[in-house]
Amino acid sequence: MIKIHTLHKALSGLALATFALAAPSAYAQNYPSQPIKMIVPYAPGGATDIIGRLVGKALSEKLGQPVVVENRAGGNTGIGAATVARSAPDGYTVLFTNDATFVLNPAVAKNMPYKLEDLTPVGTVCYLNLGMAVNADTPVNNMKELQAYTNNNPKKFAYGSFGVGSHPHFMGEIYNTVTGSDVTHVPYKGSSPAVVDVVGNQVLFTFPALATIQGHVKDKRIKVLAISGEERSSMMPDVPTFTEAGYPDLNIGSWYGFFAPAGTPKPIVDKLNTALAEILDNPEVSKSLIAQGTIPLKMTPAEMETRMTEEIKRMKAVAQSADISIE
Repeated sequence: MIKIHTLHKALSGLALATFALAAPSAYAQNYPSQPIKMIVPYAPGGATDIIGRLVGKALSEKLGQPVVVENRAGGNTGIGAATVARSAPDGYTVLFTNDATFVLNPAVAKNMPYKLEDLTPVGTVCYLNLGMAVNADTPVNNMKELQAYTNNNPKKFAYGSFGVGSHPHFMGEIYNTVTGSDVTHVPYKGSSPAVVDVVGNQVLFTFPALATIQGHVKDKRIKVLAISGEERSSMMPDVPTFTEAGYPDLNIGSWYGFFAPAGTPKPIVDKLNTALAEILDNPEVSKSLIAQGTIPLKMTPAEMETRMTEEIKRMKAVAQSADISIE
C-alpha cells in the first residue's frame, strides 16, 4: 500500500511535470504581452537598419505590441549579437542581422564575443542581390570579357571590398580563384567609398547592393555585369545572374533574418516565424522590401540551420585558401 505522503509527493511531481510541459505553450498564447526589443548590430541609416525598421513596424502591427529598435553597432556585428545572446530567452529581445553574423564571422574571426550555439534562428526576411560593378568606361561588357581583361593584365588591377571578411572580399577572392586572375584586394570602411573609387577608376570592381548604385548606372558612371541570386532582379532585369553568366561560384548574396537567445521556447519561436511569414505575404511589405533592392525570403528555423551550416563550410574553405582572417 502506498503511504499518503508518498502518493501526494508523486501526484505533486506529476502536476509539476504537466505544468512544465504546458507552460511554454500557454506562455506563447499570451505572447507578446509587452514591447519587444529588436537589436540591430549596425549603425542607424544602413541597409540592415532600414530593412529592420521596415519589418519591425509590420511585426508590431501583426503582434499588437511595439517593436523597439536598438542599434548596437561594432565588432563586426559582435556587440549586438553578444547582447542578445546574454538576454533572457523569453522572446522579448531578438536580433535582426544579416548572414555576416552567422556565416562570415565564424569563417574568418579568431575570437568572437558570442557563440553560435547561444542564439537560435527564428526566420528570414529577405535576400539582397550583390552585383559585379565596374566603371562604365572599362572595355568589357560581360563576365567573360572581364576575365580575359584581368588575365591579360596580371597584377595591374585592384578590387574594393567593404572591409576584411565582408561579402565583397569573399567574392573578390572567389573571382581570382575561378578565373585564374590576380586582382589585388583593397578594403574600405563600407560600401560608399568602394563605389566612389570604382566611379573614379581607382579600383576595377566591387560588389555593391543594386539599390545603392542605381543612380550611377542611370548616369552611365557604372555598369553591372552580373548579379547574385537565383533569378534576375526586377531592379536591373537585363543583367544576368552569375550562374547565367557561367560563374556560379560567385553566387553569394546577403540574407537577413531574426534570431533569439538559445533556450527561447519553441512555441514562441514558431509564433514569431509564422508572423514573419504572414508579413511577407502582405503586398505592401513585399513591395517595400523590393524597393530596397531585396527579394522577400521565407525560411523556417530548421531551413536556416541547414543553410548556415552549408555556407559556413563553404566560406571557411575560401577563407583558408585566401588567408582571410580577423583578429
